[in-house]
Amino acid sequence: MLDEFVIKKLSKLFTIISNEIRIKIIYTLMENESLTVTELAEKIGVAQNTLSAHLKILYDGGYINKSQKWRNSHYYLKEPKLKEILEIGSLILYNKWEGNWEKIAEAKAKIEKINQKRKETNNGKNNS
Repeated sequence: MLDEFVIKKLSKLFTIISNEIRIKIIYTLMENESLTVTELAEKIGVAQNTLSAHLKILYDGGYINKSQKWRNSHYYLKEPKLKEILEIGSLILYNKWEGNWEKIAEAKAKIEKINQKRKETNNGKNNS
């Protein structure tokens, strides 16, 4: 069995990412290098004060980070492994609910597109 410390930390991780708005934040930050609260609110379709509360949870958990540019805080993913967690979750759903696979397949395809974009960006940086 896993150590109690590890179990508690895993429980905390899954509690943090078990919210629809936070999953949307993670997906949106996966697609963009960094975004301001205003940009995130527009893309996700939630009020800025609601979004700020969820960003704080992700930030305090150490899963996103922010940098200050002029008056705006720009948020970005600190923990790229979150992408893998969502990818695995999508695959589990895909295999479990084959009858409703269209939307799950869309999520899987979106993650694959993000992965490809990141690889191309990284290859471009490495070749410079």
